[in-house]
Amino acid sequence: KKDKEMKKTISMVSALINMMTRPAAKKESEKMFFAESLPLASKFFVQRNFPNRSIAFMEMKTSSKGAMYLVTLNDGIQINFNENGSWEMVDCKMEAVPSKLVPDMVSTFMDAHYSSIPLVKIEKKSYGFEATLSNYATLKFDTAEKVA
Repeated sequence: KKDKEMKKTISMVSALINMMTRPAAKKESEKMFFAESLPLASKFFVQRNFPNRSIAFMEMKTSSKGAMYLVTLNDGIQINFNENGSWEMVDCKMEAVPSKLVPDMVSTFMDAHYSSIPLVKIEKKSYGFEATLSNYATLKFDTAEKVA
């Protein structure tokens, strides 16, 4: 009888340790990947636009729209890429997004109206672009170059 109780106790402790040390299970549509599996275009994008930074970790999410790579650089900058490796969102937190990533229509508007406030996040949307400033203001630009 003692052996059965001992085995049961050991099993329960083992199961508890396993649950505590195992990372939380991700949905089938969310998986962590190594930077080597990132599309080549995405790797070049990071090297070209953020040369002094490296990829800290990456996650791939799949949906009906396809795969999306969510990349975090070693300083916290986040970049989302579509399955072709094209950027969809760049979030530099409180640092300005590199100017070469900002579309001309957004840049022109920013220069005219918000020249002293850094643009810290840019995101491609179905209607155009969404830009977030360091003061948390969000501006929406449609493809007809109008601010929404």
